[in-house]
Amino acid sequence: MVEEIYGDVLFIINFSMDFLSLYMVGKLLHIPMKAWRVILGASLGAFYGVLELVLTVGKAVSFLLTALVMLFMCFLAFGKQSLHRFALTVVLFCGVNMLIGGMMTMAFVKLGAYEQYIEIGGSIATVYGDMPVWLFVVLSSLSALATWGIGRIFRAKNALRTCELRIQFAEKEKEMVGLVDSGNLLSEPLSGTPVIFIKEKDADFLPSALLEAMRMGIASTDYMSGARLRFVPSKTVSGDGILLAALPKAVFLRVQGKWESRRALLAVDFSDGDFGGFSALVPEMLV
Repeated sequence: MVEEIYGDVLFIINFSMDFLSLYMVGKLLHIPMKAWRVILGASLGAFYGVLELVLTVGKAVSFLLTALVMLFMCFLAFGKQSLHRFALTVVLFCGVNMLIGGMMTMAFVKLGAYEQYIEIGGSIATVYGDMPVWLFVVLSSLSALATWGIGRIFRAKNALRTCELRIQFAEKEKEMVGLVDSGNLLSEPLSGTPVIFIKEKDADFLPSALLEAMRMGIASTDYMSGARLRFVPSKTVSGDGILLAALPKAVFLRVQGKWESRRALLAVDFSDGDFGGFSALVPEMLV
């Protein structure tokens, strides 16, 4: 028996699964995604899936190559991240990929036609036939409808609750996804400039000495003139206080696919809590 495998079909199938897996991981972890990066990562995985058929290497080498390809796919799709964040991304990508692959295999076995049996080498083997055309059409339509519906849900959620930020401070720049918080009414009293809160782990673009000054609540003359720190009165459940916020070089929000400039101060949250998995709390007035 001669088994024919069409490389172009296999590439398209692998690309679809890898793209969907990467997209789901990005949404679950709230990672800012660029279409060309996700397409590049999925293309690498699809190409390796075809190339793997002709590779004549041992199982250990094959496993190592597969692991390296998955690491590089995540790097291409999501860019540079912290080591902990990158490890979480890779693990989740593997889990999502296995889940999708298992579901597709189950659907094929349960819904495919396998009424024929042949004897090979003294044993009975099942011959899987093609899925009926009508069933393929129905499943394709349902999949397209589900994809469209999920996309609408994600777009509505992002439009109402999240926004993409690009912050420039001195010569450094960082992009992140912030949670739009209608309860964040903090602003600098003299100018009325609103304050964006960012988590300490995402404030690595700020100078370490500046972060320490903000943590301790101490503003030196150098930082007052150089980094332009501002005293901002705050009220929390624990009482009234004063926090230090820095005026960045520039703040941009992505609005309908375009970056728009905003004037805002930056305050760093040093607590152990999180912002629902997001990197920043953005006042609703900025959006």
